Amino acid sequence: MSGAPGLDVCIRLMRPHHWSKNAIVLAGLVFSGQATDPAALLRALVAVVAFCIVSSAIYAFNDWHDRAEDRLHPLKCMRPVASGAISPSLALAFGGLLFLAACSIALLISPRLAVVIVIYAILMLAYTLWFRRIAILDVLTIAAGFVLRALAGAVAVSVPLSIWLFMCTLLLALMLGLGKRRSELKELGGQTEHRRPSLAGYARFDLDRLMMGIAFLTAGAYLLYSLAVPTFGRELPMLLTMPFVLVAIGRYLYLVFRHNLGGSPELLLIRDRPLFFSIIAWSVATGIVLVS
Repeated sequence: MSGAPGLDVCIRLMRPHHWSKNAIVLAGLVFSGQATDPAALLRALVAVVAFCIVSSAIYAFNDWHDRAEDRLHPLKCMRPVASGAISPSLALAFGGLLFLAACSIALLISPRLAVVIVIYAILMLAYTLWFRRIAILDVLTIAAGFVLRALAGAVAVSVPLSIWLFMCTLLLALMLGLGKRRSELKELGGQTEHRRPSLAGYARFDLDRLMMGIAFLTAGAYLLYSLAVPTFGRELPMLLTMPFVLVAIGRYLYLVFRHNLGGSPELLLIRDRPLFFSIIAWSVATGIVLVS
């Protein structure tokens, strides 16, 4: 490869289609009742931007680290580093610049937000280098990354991280992570050689029952939250949003168990209309309850 990579290559390296995962950063803003506060909204949006950039930095590092394996994969071989669209050294340097940019943006809000960004980056680097090779630990690490996103949102608007938000985020991320591993196993027909090292461990589990159990725990945690959260004088209880949560969880499990579509939950959210509209309906219902 000669010359500098084009803008399209840099954008592909950043994987912007994964940025939807960072919407969880806004949870602290919404559930603290500050969504209508322009200053709090701005701080939360800046935190979202910081997380989008640091996650892209991790993707750049991941592509650099996995370039040899990706070249042997039928789909991942098209990634910028594996395909030769950008050199490994430039991809690594670009990732470093993105990390510095994310920290700088976080510092505009508070040093504590920058600390969360750094902890997230260290955790994800550890995932790429070590944790993803160990069954269960890999999805726990991914789930911890979502919890850190929620924590970042709480830090940005200066509210404590609710235990309910912590539990719901952790359990939901575990369910999505297990769905992704199940999809990979199904696609490989149980042949885990030369693939993700942790898959051999997952082949020993009954992932369907495990996912069902975590789905029930997720719904239960949200139910307890909706019953326990103070109304603060609001006319409508949070319990009214519960049906939409059940529909979204049920639809996701249906797509995973019947159609094996758990491989890319961030794309499934956009492409499946019933799932998309159930989440939109939940968002609208939550907004109505919080401002009532």
